[in-house]
Amino acid sequence: MRRYPVTVINGVKKDRAKGISLSQLMSKYQMSKTNVWHHVKDIYLSPEKRKAIRSYLGGSRAEKVREWERAEKEASSILEKTDIKSAWPILYAALYWSEGTKSSFVFTNTDERMIRVFLFILRTNLGVKNDALDFMIRTCAPMDALVCRKYWAEVVNVPLSQIRINHHDKHNKSTTKYGICRITLKKGAYHLKLVHCLYKGVADKMLVAGPRSSTDRTSHS
Repeated sequence: MRRYPVTVINGVKKDRAKGISLSQLMSKYQMSKTNVWHHVKDIYLSPEKRKAIRSYLGGSRAEKVREWERAEKEASSILEKTDIKSAWPILYAALYWSEGTKSSFVFTNTDERMIRVFLFILRTNLGVKNDALDFMIRTCAPMDALVCRKYWAEVVNVPLSQIRINHHDKHNKSTTKYGICRITLKKGAYHLKLVHCLYKGVADKMLVAGPRSSTDRTSHS
């Protein structure tokens, strides 16, 4: 349990006694929920204050729902103006930049949709065939190896025989249901260079096309 100054702990207790929720205390004092609860668990709250806290939590959940709805509408509006077919180099570069290995062509993820999109680009836009790909699933207890193999075989759309399993309870520790999918492009040296050049080119174009600094604007005014 992390130690905090007495003044901080007293502040937490005083605010809790006023009817402040745990989440509000966590945000205000930058404490974990465990730390907050440790200091306020014995503080008595009247029925009125407990009711007020429940009301706040309900409002917070409602606000999150409204934010999701707003985000979905804005995303739809943005995507309506986006040519998805032309966006593949940017998406491909971004995916590999964040989830790919930099020294060899290896892409690893647990998200089914991300794996599908990455493979779609490889197969459709870059002409990579299934026999050029190696699929290995990293699993640990209590995952069922056969269940994981079947799941990922369907996701990546290859025969079950093409899915290998690497099971290790320590090195592959994960809380996912079906393990971690690792895709290796055999003889992928050229494609590794290509994706490096793509995300470097995308970054350079974006930075050059970005807004000029106030200094630039002043010097040209």
